[in-house]
Amino acid sequence: MPTTAAPKRQRAKTQRLKETPLKEADWIAAATDILVKENVRGINLDRLCKKLGVTKGSFYWHFKQRIDLLQAMLNDWRRRTTLNVIQTTTRHGGSSVERFVRLLQLPRHKAARAALAVESSMRDWARRSDQALAAVREVDELRLSFLEGLFMERGLLRPEARRRAYVLYCVIMGDSILHDTVPSSLPDADYMQTVMTLLIEGEDKSSATTAGSN
Repeated sequence: MPTTAAPKRQRAKTQRLKETPLKEADWIAAATDILVKENVRGINLDRLCKKLGVTKGSFYWHFKQRIDLLQAMLNDWRRRTTLNVIQTTTRHGGSSVERFVRLLQLPRHKAARAALAVESSMRDWARRSDQALAAVREVDELRLSFLEGLFMERGLLRPEARRRAYVLYCVIMGDSILHDTVPSSLPDADYMQTVMTLLIEGEDKSSATTAGSN
């Protein structure tokens, strides 16, 4: 008796349906974790789905393609490490010196190590990607502009305020890398006092010199 061959089973197409309670933030966190532990090349849809224990449908609920996830990662980094910091520093108020000190303290918080790992990975990614480079440049400019504004509050004109903002930014970024590894790094109180002395002394003279050159 002839038999009819069973129809071949076709692989179901990936549906863009929300099938898990995962949020966009979960995908960003998982992708950022891969970025830190490996590099951006390790971020792919199959790898992320396996890491999160979901199918591709959950990804497509939030993102159209991989590049959208990468941009969301950069946006999230900018928000967490720059926009939120500026907002919090501004909201807490205080004198410009008090706000400088709070910013100088950031790299020395316990949570700073994880933030530094992400920061380093983002900057390494920017060496190979125009998309990441644009985000890093934007973050640097946001941070510098904020520091510049604090110096201008103290009466410095923009050119001198910008110079000092750049120096302070270099100090903050450098300390985030060095203070855990350099045995002779300064205790917190000495570090804050030394930096502020170097940056604030001679402000009146700098203001007058800059004004005279304009």
